[in-house]
Amino acid sequence: MIFRRCTRGLLFVVSLFCGVTAVEGQPAPVFSETVPFVSGQDGYHTYRIPAIVRATNGVLLAFCEGRKNSSSDSGNIDIVLRRSADNGATWSVMTLVQEEGNNATITIGNPAPVVDETTGFIHLLFCRNNDRVFHTVSTNNGATWSARTEITGAVKLSDWGWYATGPGHGVQLKRGNQAGRLVVASDHGTTNGVRGAQVVFSDDHGATWQLGGVNPAFGGVNPNETLCEELVATAPGGGSRVYFNTRDQNGSAPGTRGQAWSIDGGSSFAGPFTNRAAFVCPVVQGSVVRLRATDQGSPINKLLFACPNHASSRSNMAVWASTDEGVTWGEPRPVYTGPSAYSDLVRVADDEIGLLYEKGATSAYETITFARFNEAWLEDQPPVTEKENPKAAFWNVEEKLPGQTAGTNKGAILDVHPEAFANHLTAEQPFAYIAGSTNFGGGSALAFDGSGGLQLADAATGDHFDFGPSNSFTIEAVFRIPSGSTQTGALVAKDYGSLLPSWWFRVEAGKLRFLVSDGVVEKAVTASTLVNDGQWHHAAAVRDARVPGSKALRLFLDGVLLTNITDTTTQSLANAQPLNIGRFGAAATRNLTGDIDLVRITPEALDATGFAGRYTQFDADEDAIPDWFERANYSSLAILGSGDTDADGVRDVAEFALGSDALEGGSRPSVVALPAATSVGVSTLQRELPEWLTMGLEKSSNLVDWVQTSSLLEVTPLGGGLWRRTQTVPYPGGAPEKLFLRFRVEGISNKNN
Repeated sequence: MIFRRCTRGLLFVVSLFCGVTAVEGQPAPVFSETVPFVSGQDGYHTYRIPAIVRATNGVLLAFCEGRKNSSSDSGNIDIVLRRSADNGATWSVMTLVQEEGNNATITIGNPAPVVDETTGFIHLLFCRNNDRVFHTVSTNNGATWSARTEITGAVKLSDWGWYATGPGHGVQLKRGNQAGRLVVASDHGTTNGVRGAQVVFSDDHGATWQLGGVNPAFGGVNPNETLCEELVATAPGGGSRVYFNTRDQNGSAPGTRGQAWSIDGGSSFAGPFTNRAAFVCPVVQGSVVRLRATDQGSPINKLLFACPNHASSRSNMAVWASTDEGVTWGEPRPVYTGPSAYSDLVRVADDEIGLLYEKGATSAYETITFARFNEAWLEDQPPVTEKENPKAAFWNVEEKLPGQTAGTNKGAILDVHPEAFANHLTAEQPFAYIAGSTNFGGGSALAFDGSGGLQLADAATGDHFDFGPSNSFTIEAVFRIPSGSTQTGALVAKDYGSLLPSWWFRVEAGKLRFLVSDGVVEKAVTASTLVNDGQWHHAAAVRDARVPGSKALRLFLDGVLLTNITDTTTQSLANAQPLNIGRFGAAATRNLTGDIDLVRITPEALDATGFAGRYTQFDADEDAIPDWFERANYSSLAILGSGDTDADGVRDVAEFALGSDALEGGSRPSVVALPAATSVGVSTLQRELPEWLTMGLEKSSNLVDWVQTSSLLEVTPLGGGLWRRTQTVPYPGGAPEKLFLRFRVEGISNKNN
């Protein structure tokens, strides 16, 4: 963006604008952006917490917190304002609306403006140190503001501590018994730690304010920052109906959003907040506004909701629409795929929508940006059809030794599958590496403590974990659950939400559970055998779609089939959510407490004979040559194999064991035999052998019958991973007449059953 200050005192912003040629008779989709607030400019370190309203004369008022010295939620924080008289194309110079103590560390924040369309006045509620509540009013469309008036005693109960107005705009009711009322949704925390949402309202055009309905935490939903919108139909008896949408602050209910309603204009709530898992969002504030109303000449009602559309990250700002007054919501329309967080929605001229939101390139708090778009743009994007591109992946968590901690840098948890699609995961926390299962070769495992998991963003997966209706797949995990644990903890998940395309594999009250959903049908299979015994287990969840019309879901434990059901899904399971290990995408409360040694995803229906074995995590391509050796020398597991790559008559595994180059035909193993009076000395090179390989010297007198020699073995290190192996084979008196010797390289079974 390029900024220029002109002589009239307006801040002009070069806009991002896109338009599409309209279909005849229909408006063209239009989208544009300007940037009223840039962190680091005009004396403030960071701008955060946007709120926006449209005055009765059409001027837009964009409020936010100006944070003087840091991005912290507390400190020297003011409320600042820019106005626009041309629907957000340009913005006025910034003005200071509320401040206290000059450079004192006093937090003036949580702007919650509301327009009284009867008087034309704009009221602003806000907080001091998230404790006391104040009101100010502008009678000239935001040009100037009255002295603040404290209203804490009227709107805050004595056992409340934390208090936040909005943040975001309030509404004036137009319908029903409470028409004319100014309503501002807010939230609080009691002194004993119980969260809740509340309504603050005025029935006398802002002269006085009072506390309305209070809705405390209930049913696993912890109400936090809340916004509201009036509904068109009134309640029986004529009460004004209001819809409330809240941030669920890490409650135990699925999802991160809650919904509630009032049938008396916010004087009370009709019931507790209930979770709305269909909104896939991080824990963050969201905003809501009305676009259409049937009592204002529109053929339909339409509400809009804005929030980042990512299960855990503040990114992917999007807008949802509801045509049934918030009962159901359509698919999200992406606005911006990068870092983004708080927002507020507003109706602007010509039936367009404005979205004031936090946006940045590497952090959501770099700017507060104003996006303006019309309904045609909102509906222009066809429903997203996720691509299905099933591929294999294998995470053996062998990056570090027990006693060390996982790196949290991007892609630090490596995908070691031989097909090398490099679906490397990122650890959310520095989880501890511990000793792995001895039944799977020992090595390392990761200890998950319930604080997070491993994740790969959908955009980085190549759609490798999105499965169509005819795709089979197998999810394997070697894991350990604490004895007696009753948690619901994810092993592997690509979840979206209830009755949305998803799949997941988890432990629930000590039992394995595997679910697939195509958005219409959900099918889940649960095993009866308990796994919360503090022991290592191998589990496999299998979706078998090889026979059309007879798909099945199966659960295996330690190689034994426990249960299976019919899979009646008919649509794709694909979604745009991250792949997660040890956590769910849509519910942080389902993080795993337990240990994981390996996870493998295979795009086919395996049975016990195909499951990962004792040494698979160290020999993923099962060619008996250690993966570390192949990667160190050939940078790939695809070069060598179980055959004879260089066609020199010696199999690759034998060339590995005997110290020669399996890719060089002239580099066959060198074996030297030195006869003596009563013995034969046999000498060759040897590499360090993995646990699953053995090598022995055999003898024969006829090349048919072979027996192991009883010989004296000496091994001398040569460096570079090579040893000189020397064996002395007894051969007294040169009998038998002929003596044949051979080295036999043999693998131990990889299976645990």
